[in-house]
Amino acid sequence: MIRAVANKRLSLSDSEYAYLESMISSVGDSDLRGLFDTDKNGIITAITPPLDRPINMAAFYFVLNVMVNQRLRMIDQGAENNSKIIAIEGAVATMDERLKRLEQKQGAISDKSV
Repeated sequence: MIRAVANKRLSLSDSEYAYLESMISSVGDSDLRGLFDTDKNGIITAITPPLDRPINMAAFYFVLNVMVNQRLRMIDQGAENNSKIIAIEGAVATMDERLKRLEQKQGAISDKSV
């Protein structure tokens, strides 16, 4: 779910958000400001610790952990989509049927490009 963190959109799971709230209550939220950049989907694109002031390591490692978790969630979604495609392709019983399907796909692609 996308949440507002440090004036940015950030995609967090419920457990990550619960940890964030507990971290903010103990160390504050000033360390999160300027620490990371996100895209419109709330995905962390860069972690940029400020050079002019020290930051709490808990905030840094939290943002780093969220970025890694976001990447793992994206990989998991991609693997799920690929397994659906493989299941559809695997429904063809024989090799001859698979070759015919591939030739049809190739023909359709070459027809579009011509």
